[in-house]
Formats: sequence, structure tokens, C-alpha cells
Amino acid sequence: MAYMTLLKLILFLAAVLGAVRIAYMFRAQAMRRLAAKWGLQYIGPTSAPQWWWNRSHLVTGPPVPAWVSHFGITQIWNVVEGTIDGKSVIIFDSIVGDFRSQARTFMMCQTGQNPFETDSAVDRVVETHGWTVLQGIWFLWFSWIMGTRRLDRHLHKLRFE
Repeated sequence: MAYMTLLKLILFLAAVLGAVRIAYMFRAQAMRRLAAKWGLQYIGPTSAPQWWWNRSHLVTGPPVPAWVSHFGITQIWNVVEGTIDGKSVIIFDSIVGDFRSQARTFMMCQTGQNPFETDSAVDRVVETHGWTVLQGIWFLWFSWIMGTRRLDRHLHKLRFE
């Protein structure tokens, strides 16, 4: 009887992990479509974040600047970069924090003015190092990955700023 309970638990965990993996696969596809629509470059990686290993040292490289680690980012994936009307744009999904980690989308634009002015309390905008950084969606004291439709609306505002 104990073996059946253990087997059910293992199958349940495998199903949950498989569903999460599939969700990240669809997210990577959506980010590729968004990049293609706007003439941006999808860099990846597409792999889902790996919660089970030590994430204390964020490894960044072009186009993501090293100073993004100041946001508490421990992992980055689905990186999209390019220019829109002469403005450098970087978009990526990330994990922020070590113990109580949260998924968050960052959208960065190198511009003199804040192109992300919003009335919404769910948007957080920071200006640093010559970039304006829009940080995910905030709801119930947690951050979430920003949907591609919302990213598309922000990119549309950049074009017609």
C-alpha cells in the first residue's frame, strides 16, 4: 500500500513539472513571435528556470548589462533585444530572489524620457544607468510574468512616443 502512495506522489510531481515545462515552452514561442513582429532578435535561452541549483551568482552577458543584478535577479531567460525607432530595447523573463523567488518580466528601454508612464498601480518603473526599466506585473504583493499582449502595447507606445 505504501508503494502505491509513493508511486501516486511521484506521478503527480512528474505531471506538475511536465505542465510547468510545457507552459515555459509556450511562453518561449510567444516571445519569439513578439520579437519577429517587432523586428527584434530573440536570443533565448528558452529553458525554464532551474530552481533546484544554487542561483546565488547571476551570469549576464550581452545584451543584458551586469547592473541588472541590483534588482535581485538570479536567473534570466527568453531574452529579446533590438531597436525600435532608434531606442535600444531589452525584454527578458527572470527569477528574482533566492528564498521567496518570484518570476518577473523586465522591459528596458535606453531613452532620455520614461516611455512607460502609466496610471496603473501594477506597473513599477525605475530609471537607472541611462535605462528606463519596467518591472513585471504586481498583484497581491507578488510579481508575475508580463503577458506578450501587454508587452506588445508597451512596444507600440515606444514607436509612437
